[in-house]
Amino acid sequence: MTYGWAILVVLVVIGALAYFGVLSPSTLLPEKCTFPVSVSCTDFGFDEAGTTTIRMMLQNSAGKDMVVWSVDAVSDALGGPGGSGLTNNQCISCVDNTAPFVCDDPVGFTLRNGASSEFRLNRWTPGGVDTCRHRNTGRDKNRYVLNISYSWVDSQTIRHSLNGELLARRN
Repeated sequence: MTYGWAILVVLVVIGALAYFGVLSPSTLLPEKCTFPVSVSCTDFGFDEAGTTTIRMMLQNSAGKDMVVWSVDAVSDALGGPGGSGLTNNQCISCVDNTAPFVCDDPVGFTLRNGASSEFRLNRWTPGGVDTCRHRNTGRDKNRYVLNISYSWVDSQTIRHSLNGELLARRN
């Protein structure tokens, strides 16, 4: 009988912790932005001004200069009006902190070896309208699948794709 009461107390405590979110996996997992060894995500965040923008500081650690053609993010936490040719849960941009340029621009953006640059993902349209919106998924943190399209400076005709992940809480 004593063991039964002890087990019941333990179950009630575990139930209370789960109810108040202490045992929620989203609170136990840290926020992170990760890529393979060629690119480092040194910082990230969300722009709260006006519409939503995902901001990332990306550093080239590949050992040679690269040309970034596009950076995009896909998540079920993203959505906006359709009709732009992109899926309804995708944000795409080729904007860095020095000079905005359009995706598939014939010049691209050269990211030198060891250099960092801020990229803002907010689904640009030809009119410059931000159509990327965050949805309330009911989760504490959301997962974003990131993709960088790039080529090496010495062989710009061959494009590569690099996938990463962002696990973050949008305030």
